[in-house]
Amino acid sequence: MKKKIYIPIILTVIITVTAFLLNYYRSPFRYYLFPAVLIFLPLLCDRTFKPVDLFKPSMNGLKLFLFVSIAVLAVYPFLFFFYWINLKNSQFIIPENTEILKAAGKGLAAVAVAAIPEEFFFRGYLQEHAFSAFNKRFAKIITLKNLLTSLLFGAVHALAFLDITRASTFFPSLLFGLFTEKSNGRIFYSISFHVISNILAFILWTFIK
Repeated sequence: MKKKIYIPIILTVIITVTAFLLNYYRSPFRYYLFPAVLIFLPLLCDRTFKPVDLFKPSMNGLKLFLFVSIAVLAVYPFLFFFYWINLKNSQFIIPENTEILKAAGKGLAAVAVAAIPEEFFFRGYLQEHAFSAFNKRFAKIITLKNLLTSLLFGAVHALAFLDITRASTFFPSLLFGLFTEKSNGRIFYSISFHVISNILAFILWTFIK
Protein backbone atom coordinates (compact mmCIF):
# COMPACT_ATOMS: atom_id res chain seq x y z
CA MET A 1 0.00 0.00 0.00
CA LYS A 2 1.41 3.39 -1.02
CA LYS A 3 2.45 5.68 1.81
CA LYS A 4 0.78 9.08 2.06
CA ILE A 5 3.23 11.61 3.41
CA TYR A 6 0.52 14.02 4.54
CA ILE A 7 -0.76 11.55 7.15
CA PRO A 8 2.39 11.61 9.34
CA ILE A 9 2.57 15.39 9.03
CA ILE A 10 -1.03 15.74 10.22
CA LEU A 11 -0.37 13.29 13.06
CA THR A 12 2.71 15.29 14.11
CA VAL A 13 0.62 18.47 14.23
CA ILE A 14 -2.04 16.72 16.31
CA ILE A 15 0.63 15.42 18.70
CA THR A 16 2.19 18.89 19.04
CA VAL A 17 -1.16 20.54 19.82
CA THR A 18 -2.04 17.76 22.28
CA ALA A 19 1.28 18.12 24.10
CA PHE A 20 0.90 21.91 24.28
CA LEU A 21 -2.63 21.76 25.69
CA LEU A 22 -1.77 19.08 28.24
CA ASN A 23 1.26 21.06 29.45
CA TYR A 24 -0.45 24.47 29.31
CA TYR A 25 -3.37 23.35 31.44
CA ARG A 26 -1.13 21.12 33.60
CA SER A 27 -3.46 18.20 33.07
CA PRO A 28 -2.97 15.49 35.73
CA PHE A 29 -3.45 12.94 32.95
CA ARG A 30 -0.66 14.25 30.73
CA TYR A 31 1.82 11.58 31.83
CA TYR A 32 -0.59 8.87 30.69
CA LEU A 33 -2.49 10.46 27.82
CA PHE A 34 0.42 11.81 25.79
CA PRO A 35 2.41 8.54 25.64
CA ALA A 36 -0.78 6.77 24.58
CA VAL A 37 -1.33 9.30 21.80
CA LEU A 38 2.23 8.85 20.52
CA ILE A 39 1.82 5.09 20.28
CA PHE A 40 -1.79 4.56 19.24
CA LEU A 41 -2.30 7.48 16.85
CA PRO A 42 -0.05 6.12 14.06
CA LEU A 43 -1.32 2.56 14.62
CA LEU A 44 -4.95 3.65 14.28
CA CYS A 45 -4.63 6.32 11.59
CA ASP A 46 -1.99 4.95 9.21
CA ARG A 47 -2.81 1.50 7.84
CA THR A 48 0.53 1.30 6.02
CA PHE A 49 2.39 1.28 9.35
CA LYS A 50 2.91 -2.28 10.55
CA PRO A 51 5.80 -2.39 13.06
CA VAL A 52 7.51 -5.77 13.27
CA ASP A 53 10.38 -6.57 15.67
CA LEU A 54 10.65 -2.84 16.35
CA PHE A 55 11.82 -3.27 19.95
CA LYS A 56 14.27 -6.14 19.43
CA PRO A 57 18.01 -5.38 19.79
CA SER A 58 20.30 -5.81 16.82
CA MET A 59 23.96 -6.75 16.98
CA ASN A 60 24.60 -4.32 14.13
CA GLY A 61 23.98 -1.32 16.37
CA LEU A 62 25.56 -2.60 19.59
CA LYS A 63 29.13 -1.39 18.97
CA LEU A 64 28.04 2.15 18.10
CA PHE A 65 25.67 2.27 21.08
CA LEU A 66 28.39 1.22 23.55
CA PHE A 67 30.97 3.61 22.09
CA VAL A 68 28.67 6.65 22.16
CA SER A 69 27.22 5.82 25.58
CA ILE A 70 30.68 5.54 27.18
CA ALA A 71 31.82 8.75 25.47
CA VAL A 72 28.76 10.67 26.69
CA LEU A 73 29.11 9.40 30.26
CA ALA A 74 32.77 10.46 30.24
CA VAL A 75 32.46 13.87 28.58
CA TYR A 76 28.95 15.26 29.16
CA PRO A 77 29.21 15.78 32.96
CA PHE A 78 32.29 17.97 32.46
CA LEU A 79 30.52 20.07 29.80
CA PHE A 80 27.39 20.30 31.96
CA PHE A 81 29.21 21.61 35.02
CA PHE A 82 31.42 23.94 32.99
CA TYR A 83 28.36 25.55 31.43
CA TRP A 84 26.26 25.96 34.58
CA ILE A 85 29.05 26.88 36.99
CA ASN A 86 31.41 28.95 34.84
CA LEU A 87 28.96 30.47 32.36
CA LYS A 88 25.71 30.59 34.35
CA ASN A 89 27.24 31.24 37.79
CA SER A 90 25.34 28.39 39.41
CA GLN A 91 26.66 26.72 42.55
CA PHE A 92 27.98 23.18 42.84
CA ILE A 93 26.46 21.30 45.77
CA ILE A 94 26.75 17.79 47.18
CA PRO A 95 23.23 16.33 47.32
CA GLU A 96 21.98 13.73 49.76
CA ASN A 97 22.06 10.14 48.55
CA THR A 98 18.28 10.10 48.68
CA GLU A 99 18.15 13.02 46.24
CA ILE A 100 20.41 11.18 43.79
CA LEU A 101 18.30 8.03 44.07
CA LYS A 102 15.13 10.06 43.59
CA ALA A 103 16.63 11.66 40.47
CA ALA A 104 17.59 8.25 39.07
CA GLY A 105 14.05 7.07 39.78
CA LYS A 106 12.62 9.98 37.79
CA GLY A 107 14.89 9.05 34.91
CA LEU A 108 13.67 5.46 35.01
CA ALA A 109 10.05 6.59 35.20
CA ALA A 110 10.62 8.60 32.05
CA VAL A 111 11.11 5.31 30.17
CA ALA A 112 7.35 4.78 29.95
CA VAL A 113 6.43 8.46 29.74
CA ALA A 114 9.01 9.65 27.21
CA ALA A 115 11.65 7.22 25.94
CA ILE A 116 9.47 4.40 24.60
CA PRO A 117 6.56 6.44 23.15
CA GLU A 118 8.79 9.15 21.68
CA GLU A 119 11.14 6.67 20.02
CA PHE A 120 8.18 4.63 18.77
CA PHE A 121 6.62 7.65 17.06
CA PHE A 122 9.64 9.65 15.91
CA ARG A 123 12.12 6.92 15.04
CA GLY A 124 9.91 3.89 14.46
CA TYR A 125 7.08 5.66 12.66
CA LEU A 126 8.36 8.92 11.18
CA GLN A 127 11.99 8.13 10.40
CA GLU A 128 11.88 4.48 9.42
CA HIS A 129 8.37 4.38 7.95
CA ALA A 130 7.02 7.72 6.79
CA PHE A 131 10.39 9.12 5.65
CA SER A 132 12.01 5.81 4.70
CA ALA A 133 12.51 6.86 1.08
CA PHE A 134 14.65 9.87 2.05
CA ASN A 135 17.98 8.09 2.29
CA LYS A 136 20.21 10.83 0.88
CA ARG A 137 23.19 11.35 3.20
CA PHE A 138 24.75 14.54 4.53
CA ALA A 139 28.27 14.53 5.98
CA LYS A 140 28.39 10.78 5.18
CA ILE A 141 26.49 9.67 8.30
CA ILE A 142 23.32 11.81 8.61
CA THR A 143 20.48 10.80 6.30
CA LEU A 144 17.75 13.15 5.14
CA LYS A 145 15.13 11.05 6.97
CA ASN A 146 17.10 11.39 10.21
CA LEU A 147 17.52 15.14 9.66
CA LEU A 148 13.80 15.66 8.96
CA THR A 149 12.76 13.58 11.96
CA SER A 150 15.19 15.41 14.26
CA LEU A 151 13.97 18.81 13.07
CA LEU A 152 10.41 17.77 13.89
CA PHE A 153 11.55 16.28 17.21
CA GLY A 154 13.13 19.57 18.26
CA ALA A 155 10.26 21.68 16.94
CA VAL A 156 7.60 19.61 18.72
CA HIS A 157 9.47 19.90 22.03
CA ALA A 158 9.91 23.67 21.63
CA LEU A 159 6.28 24.30 20.64
CA ALA A 160 4.78 21.91 23.17
CA PHE A 161 6.56 23.62 26.08
CA LEU A 162 6.75 27.11 24.51
CA ASP A 163 10.46 27.04 25.27
CA ILE A 164 12.91 27.60 22.43
CA THR A 165 15.71 25.92 24.39
CA ARG A 166 13.79 22.64 24.00
CA ALA A 167 14.67 22.75 20.31
CA SER A 168 18.17 21.64 21.39
CA THR A 169 16.71 18.12 21.55
CA PHE A 170 17.43 18.17 17.80
CA PHE A 171 21.03 17.16 18.53
CA PRO A 172 20.48 14.04 20.66
CA SER A 173 17.71 13.15 18.22
CA LEU A 174 20.32 12.79 15.49
CA LEU A 175 22.05 10.19 17.65
CA PHE A 176 18.77 8.40 18.35
CA GLY A 177 18.18 8.28 14.60
CA LEU A 178 21.67 7.00 13.89
CA PHE A 179 21.27 4.18 16.42
CA THR A 180 18.00 3.20 14.74
CA GLU A 181 19.52 3.17 11.27
CA LYS A 182 22.51 1.13 12.39
CA SER A 183 20.07 -1.34 14.01
CA ASN A 184 18.17 -2.00 10.76
CA GLY A 185 15.26 0.21 11.75
CA ARG A 186 14.84 -1.12 15.28
CA ILE A 187 14.55 1.25 18.24
CA PHE A 188 16.01 -0.78 21.13
CA TYR A 189 19.28 1.18 21.28
CA SER A 190 17.66 4.57 20.68
CA ILE A 191 15.35 3.86 23.63
CA SER A 192 18.30 2.68 25.74
CA PHE A 193 20.35 5.80 24.98
CA HIS A 194 17.28 7.95 25.60
CA VAL A 195 17.02 6.34 29.05
CA ILE A 196 20.72 6.84 29.81
CA SER A 197 20.48 10.49 28.78
CA ASN A 198 17.43 11.11 30.97
CA ILE A 199 18.91 9.46 34.06
CA LEU A 200 22.23 11.27 33.64
CA ALA A 201 20.52 14.64 33.22
CA PHE A 202 18.29 14.16 36.28
CA ILE A 203 21.26 13.14 38.44
CA LEU A 204 23.51 15.99 37.27
CA TRP A 205 20.83 18.54 38.12
CA THR A 206 20.93 17.46 41.76
CA PHE A 207 24.50 18.83 41.94
CA ILE A 208 23.47 22.32 40.76
CA LYS A 209 21.83 25.06 42.80
